[in-house]
Amino acid sequence: MINQKEIKRIKETFHNRGYVVLKNFMPKKLINEIKNDVKKLLKMKKIKNKLENVHYLKTKQLSSVHNIANYMSYHKKFLDSTRIKEVFHEIFGPSEKKWFNSSYFLKPRKVGIATKAHQDNAFFNLNPCEAFTCWVPTDSVTKQNSSLYYYSGSNKGGLLPHEPQGNLGASLSIPKKYINRVRKKYKKHYVQLKKGDCIIHNPLVVHGSERNRSSIDRGAFNFSIKSKKAKKDVVGWNDYRKKLSTYLKIRKRKK
Repeated sequence: MINQKEIKRIKETFHNRGYVVLKNFMPKKLINEIKNDVKKLLKMKKIKNKLENVHYLKTKQLSSVHNIANYMSYHKKFLDSTRIKEVFHEIFGPSEKKWFNSSYFLKPRKVGIATKAHQDNAFFNLNPCEAFTCWVPTDSVTKQNSSLYYYSGSNKGGLLPHEPQGNLGASLSIPKKYINRVRKKYKKHYVQLKKGDCIIHNPLVVHGSERNRSSIDRGAFNFSIKSKKAKKDVVGWNDYRKKLSTYLKIRKRKK
């Protein structure tokens, strides 16, 4: 159980900043198991819709894998091994049993690409926006090897326009003129984590990561949980799928 003082801190920080760091929260052994399971899935070619769900860099190195919870039961292990469900319940109330988003992101040393600034609800289209994404590094992460950055408090500004001008693993991004407004209003924070730490963030907080120019690889998993009240906005979802289709067509032509 998490004591009430800590719960209060987590809730206040989550709502005020849009993200919270949970120290020493994830079992390191489980993180290693997931890494190995993803490698097996790829080797056995079990992941469907490769164009959408498996992305490689020009160097042929793996960049990201998506919807991995459809092929693995690791989310059940996380719920059994951590207090994620308890944290979620304290913030939003009862959660759905199934996770609706799960990915594995890699930024290989020297060549790992940036993830442009975006908000998760441009992809999720939830109303009410009662959800959070849990981001779990596979090893230590610093600004040098491409930690996540957040515009603290930007979750209070509502959903901004997104266009299919992102990159591998995050097809939509916020246009420059809107990001310039975000920069003027909210402070940018880079979040340093050790293996076993994680971040939970709001679907409306503006965030991203820069290129990994360092000599250290960077990897991370994420998964998202929503409340039982959160429903999919069909109009917004259909618009996202159209934009994703446009993005994938462009990617296919460039191959």
